[in-house]
Amino acid sequence: MEDKALDTLRIMLGRRKLGTETERVATDSKKMEKATLYTIGDVLVCFSQKDKILSTDITNLLEFATGNGHTNGIVMVAMSPPSENVLRVAKSHSKKRLALFHIWQLQFDITTHRMAMPHRILDEGERTAIFDKFKISEPENQLPWIDSQDTMIKWIGAIPGDVVEVTRHSDTAGRSFYYRYCVEDVNVAQ
Repeated sequence: MEDKALDTLRIMLGRRKLGTETERVATDSKKMEKATLYTIGDVLVCFSQKDKILSTDITNLLEFATGNGHTNGIVMVAMSPPSENVLRVAKSHSKKRLALFHIWQLQFDITTHRMAMPHRILDEGERTAIFDKFKISEPENQLPWIDSQDTMIKWIGAIPGDVVEVTRHSDTAGRSFYYRYCVEDVNVAQ
């Protein structure tokens, strides 16, 4: 399952135009002894070998990443679905480009599913054009929110503060565009 997850992560990072060369990372750190570490391009990937991950595991991974110069993104893969507390901690670190996946979420490329709607991050020029067109002055209050740990958001690499364009397809209306403001946690008032 880990090999398939690595293949899927390489596809995901390749679509972001990031490097996909994979190397195993060796460490003597006691805090990282129950983890298998890789780098895919400049992104640190951690497969936790524990049955359940804890919020301290995320903190330890972030400390390891900072101490070893891994600042371009961190992917943590858990063997079981994370608890609400662990998810809350992951969301609080989403600006550091931390993405938390359950191993089963990486067994196939979700963007190829026929029901998946294409998402993309708008660049600064596109943001300005959309804000002018729809007279948006406060996107965090005027646009609908999308969670930083939403599966498609993790796939495209959006972080809180990004504006995401979602392309919806309809047999009757054709293609339509929706815009979402990425927030740390949609369940908490910003």
